[in-house]
Amino acid sequence: MSVATLLDRPSLKRHPVGRALTSSWGARITSYVAFIILWQLLATFVARVPSPVATLQFIWTELTWGNHGGVVTGEWVEHLSVTFIRFSIGLLIGVVAGVIVGVAVGSSGFMRAFLSDVLLVFLALPAIIWAFLTVMWFGLGWEAPVYTVALSAAPFVAVNIAQGVRAVSPELHDMSDAFHVPQNRRFRSLLMPAIAGYLFTGLRFAFIIGWNAVLLAEWFGAGNGVGWRSRLWYDGARYHGFIGWVIIFVTIIFLVDGLILTPLQKRAFRWRRSDAPAIEIELDHAGFGDDLAGAHR
Repeated sequence: MSVATLLDRPSLKRHPVGRALTSSWGARITSYVAFIILWQLLATFVARVPSPVATLQFIWTELTWGNHGGVVTGEWVEHLSVTFIRFSIGLLIGVVAGVIVGVAVGSSGFMRAFLSDVLLVFLALPAIIWAFLTVMWFGLGWEAPVYTVALSAAPFVAVNIAQGVRAVSPELHDMSDAFHVPQNRRFRSLLMPAIAGYLFTGLRFAFIIGWNAVLLAEWFGAGNGVGWRSRLWYDGARYHGFIGWVIIFVTIIFLVDGLILTPLQKRAFRWRRSDAPAIEIELDHAGFGDDLAGAHR
């Protein structure tokens, strides 16, 4: 009998422990516990895998400005703040560029044909390629992380915005033409409500992609920041420090998405029915071509 079949038994679901295990929170906590157990087993048999306890001790020492054996003191505020500044600037550039390109692609057949292959290339290139290219173009400094974030995030915003623009009914455009509605009013009253949900979806994708991109860019082309800090411990063969900074890095994604982006999205769309399905990223295969869809698959 499989675990899934055992958890689906009605008798188990009626029991308090069964209800806890089969709830969404119970399943999530169970996955965390299973991950930690697997991690500990790997650390037991693989010498270069640090144990969960050693990693958590490092994180605590780093966050409390402690001393790591007299080698490097905790400087997490300095490095996180530098990374946040670079990431915020790059994300702002990427979102603005993505909105402009998305509106153009969604509104014009010529622009859709003109930029479809460009979007395909940008979507296909991983963040690590952009990190190498920006370091090669701009050298070591703040420019490489900023532009890596912008180049990695912009195409995801553009694709979502274009889909939102194309979702507007053609009859509404015809009605706007018939009544000579000004372009600024069309954008404010027609396009903005249509693309708002797609913008939030694209923003969440851009945040995750951009946050990974800034780590890679700082790893290869910076002298401070989260990526540089991670590489410092990795190059020193202190793998508990490397894993510790990876955990800090991933935790920030969860916190920002859960505490900021998701509540903002719910607040912006509180007028919708609670049972309305959430907007997910979609690609118009006919509009962007089969190759673009294949790049995402």
